[in-house]
Parts: sequence; structure tokens; C-alpha cells
Amino acid sequence: MSGAEIMGDSVLNKKAVILFAILFWLMIIIISYFHWDIAIAYYCKKELSGTVRDIAQIITVWGDAKWYYGLLIIAFIIVYFIMKNKLFTRRVIYILFSLITTGIVNTAIKWLAGRHRPKNLFNHDLYGFSFFGVGYELTSFPSGHTSVVFCIATAISMLFPRLCIPVFITALIIGMSRVIITSHFLGDVIGGAGVGIIAAVVVKYYFNQKKIVLRENDGK
Repeated sequence: MSGAEIMGDSVLNKKAVILFAILFWLMIIIISYFHWDIAIAYYCKKELSGTVRDIAQIITVWGDAKWYYGLLIIAFIIVYFIMKNKLFTRRVIYILFSLITTGIVNTAIKWLAGRHRPKNLFNHDLYGFSFFGVGYELTSFPSGHTSVVFCIATAISMLFPRLCIPVFITALIIGMSRVIITSHFLGDVIGGAGVGIIAAVVVKYYFNQKKIVLRENDGK
């Protein structure tokens, strides 16, 4: 078998894995919608202690995109103007572009889906989708906070693989805090995680296609 054939098989295998992962992600969202979301929302609302919800309320703040935009802007100023480090500048730009992409995609899906938040379920017995919805109560899917932290976790993992486990555990904790405080259903969090991961991967692929080096061994 020639090198070209081996490379072609490798590309096909990667595409198959990606397709399977996306289909599995969508399947879990659907299962959560029909079987888990309502039960878990009511459990978090009625059964969890106030202490757990108070802790989650503190944790969930770290899913707000503004913190990361602020940190990335500061980081860019430092690495570009002060350190004059081209590699780290490209890394900061990559994370920033990933975050922007995540925000655009997430906002578009929220508007298209118009999913009722848990508060509408509790207060008005409304559950499901009111497509092309606007306003806080109709922007439950996918979770914006979760998409942000999973985008950041994916981007950092690609740049610094050794940090993969801690950053994804942190993202998971922040994502689950959205369910605990009943701002989102579990399916919204699963959806947001996928959006963040896919956005960071797609932007990394774009950088690779443009031969923009983000790791020291990328160009070797």
C-alpha cells in the first residue's frame, strides 16, 4: 500500500470518527430531552439543598464570556506589545477566534430553537421549543456558559495537551452548575458543550489549513 493510500485511509477514518461523535452527541441531546431534562430540573429545584445551589451560583459566574474576552485582550496586549512573542500571539488569537465563533453559532441556534428555560416549566408548565424565540425565557438551548467553557477547554487542550484533564473537568463543573441552578436543562448543557468543542476544532483546522503554527512542533 502506498503512502498516499495510507494517508487517504487515515483521513477517512478521522472523518468517520468525527461523524460518529457528532451523531452520538445529537442522540444524547434527544434522549435527554425526552427522558432526563424534566426530571433532573425538578430534582435540582426541589430536592437539592440550598447550600449546593449557592455554591453552584458562585461557580456558574465563571462561564460568562466577558471574563475570557477581558483576559484574552489583556493577554494579547502583553504577548504582542510587551513580550513581542509571535507564537503566543497566534495562540491568543486562536482562542479568541474560537470564542467568537462559538458565540455566533450558539446565538444563532438559540434564536432558531427558541427553547423554553426551566423557569417556564416551573411557572407556566411550558416545555419544548417556540422556534425563532427571543428573550431570556426562550434562549435555553444551547447553554451559552457551557459552550464558552468547553470552547476554552478544547482550545487550551490543543495548545497544551497536558492540561486536557483539568481544563475539561473545570468546564464540566461549570456546565453542570447551569443545571443545578436551573438556568438550563441537561440537554442544553450537552448541546453547549458540543458547540464549544466543535467551534474550537473547526477554527484549529482553519489555522492548520492556513499553515498558522500554534505549537512549536506543528511546522515540523
